[in-house]
Amino acid sequence: MRKKILLSSILIASISLQAFSFSEMMNKAEDSVKDFKKFAHPSDMSPKEVVQTMTGGILSTELITKAFKQALKIGVEKAVDILGKKGGFMDNPAVHIPLPPPFSQMESMIRAGGGGAMIDDFILSMNRAAAQAAPQTAAVFVDSVDEMSFNDAADILMMDGSPATDYFKKHTREDLKKLITPIIIKEMKTNKVYKYYDAIKEVADPGMKAFAKVSNFMDMAEKLHIKKHIPQEGVNIEEYVTNHTIDAIFLMIAQQEKMIRTNPAHQTTATLRKVFGSVMP
Repeated sequence: MRKKILLSSILIASISLQAFSFSEMMNKAEDSVKDFKKFAHPSDMSPKEVVQTMTGGILSTELITKAFKQALKIGVEKAVDILGKKGGFMDNPAVHIPLPPPFSQMESMIRAGGGGAMIDDFILSMNRAAAQAAPQTAAVFVDSVDEMSFNDAADILMMDGSPATDYFKKHTREDLKKLITPIIIKEMKTNKVYKYYDAIKEVADPGMKAFAKVSNFMDMAEKLHIKKHIPQEGVNIEEYVTNHTIDAIFLMIAQQEKMIRTNPAHQTTATLRKVFGSVMP
């Protein structure tokens, strides 16, 4: 497909060259042949050279970066819209927040002891808190997108999947986590996450302490490579819910990026069409 695009470009260029002098025509023809030879061996070209060759040099780093930022912002808007709806987390297996360890390792025991409703309430409270917090994080994500500079934009453009989202995630996750945690905590309080968490801890703590009191039990479990299956101390619940919320938003952004990169119907701006439409088959 890419070779066809280049050949068509050469043909069009050769027709328009009739108005030029013979020497100019020869120079342009030689340049076109050089481009084609380089394109025939893409392994010899840098991503920037591939992009320039495929698009006739119309895509600059600035334009590609602008397209990435537009795609990510659209992804953020879609993500928080989907996740912020009722059941946005609870009813979506891809982002559903499960019972955290060590309670997940003791779930059947807690349910057998009559704590099933308590577990269900706790899981629902975490998922509701995340769903209600997600829309409030949109501005934080968008601001982070605006502040980003994409190094090696051409490299990212030529990658498959959702490389702009991956780059965004890699360079902003920890800062986003700090900014979003207060929002998550507020919604956790509103949805009584701490109340249910403390109730389950009260039920589970005696069992965890009993394990800890057994002489050499944990050392033996470690030698048998089963220590990870033994209930340990509880997780940091704020961090647990925050991490799941951020991961869910990034997952949704990545899905939107893939659609924008591969489906013209999702390239809703002139910049998106110009950039992704130029390099996608």
